[in-house]
Amino acid sequence: MSTKQNTLLTASAHRMCFDADSIYTSAGKEISRWDKGTKEHIATFTVPPNDNLNRGAIIGVDEKHLYFNSIYFFHVADKETHEVIYQKQFGSDNSSDFFSYMLVDDNHVYFPQRNSGLVVVDKGDYENVRYLNKDMGSVWSHAQDGDMVYIGGVDKNIYAFDKETLSRARTFIGHRGNIHYLYSHKDYLISTSADNSIIIWDKGDGSIVHQIKKARCSLGRTIMTDEYVVCVVKNTIKIWEVGSWKQVLQAPAFGELYFDDDVLYLAHRNIPRIGVFTIPEILSDSSGVIFGS
Repeated sequence: MSTKQNTLLTASAHRMCFDADSIYTSAGKEISRWDKGTKEHIATFTVPPNDNLNRGAIIGVDEKHLYFNSIYFFHVADKETHEVIYQKQFGSDNSSDFFSYMLVDDNHVYFPQRNSGLVVVDKGDYENVRYLNKDMGSVWSHAQDGDMVYIGGVDKNIYAFDKETLSRARTFIGHRGNIHYLYSHKDYLISTSADNSIIIWDKGDGSIVHQIKKARCSLGRTIMTDEYVVCVVKNTIKIWEVGSWKQVLQAPAFGELYFDDDVLYLAHRNIPRIGVFTIPEILSDSSGVIFGS
């Protein structure tokens, strides 16, 4: 365990995830834990040397465990002691590796495996593994709410699966390009696509509430609040107002977007800097001080 005392604001991050009290980042072969309030360093855990991981692990967390993927391996570790209690190899080459990000709920861990759809691991029995849309190519993004897990990928459609039965419940049809990112907000599902649009969907019937055409966020992440839609892509942040769908901000930014407890985090795997902002702070920053512009 590392004793290095530093701050989240000067860290590099390949991936981030959150629990009630802490922030977790991965970079290279290390996973670090930070206090959510103070942003101070708590501990660092080194990933087992199962494969040549150099970009950072894909991570997820619940009350007791830290879940993470290296290139081909899935691991479960005790969150406090860092003892690895389970590991399993899934892939073997760059046609079967892990990518994207990980989701965790009360019963399952979800993560994509290239060319094999979405892997679903039963938390009660880690050997109990199922695949969603396994024969439909790679899943590039997934999201969840209390009842459903949503997946989108190379076939341009989005599919909702019932978490209890893992059966397909609904299909969302409307994009003309690969689905690159999904985000769930209350009754809405937000999707970012290679067709350069963002679609806000009604989860109940799969209808399109609004489509932001020419959003040019295809390789970025998009989140939604009650008031705004926010995308960060190619060193640019864009914000639209919900309802009028008017773009209210476009400004320089950096890194990849993460969102938790109404706070935006901008992180870059190669730059030792993580930005922490609220949307009102960004909108009121007319001088561009926040992003250093």
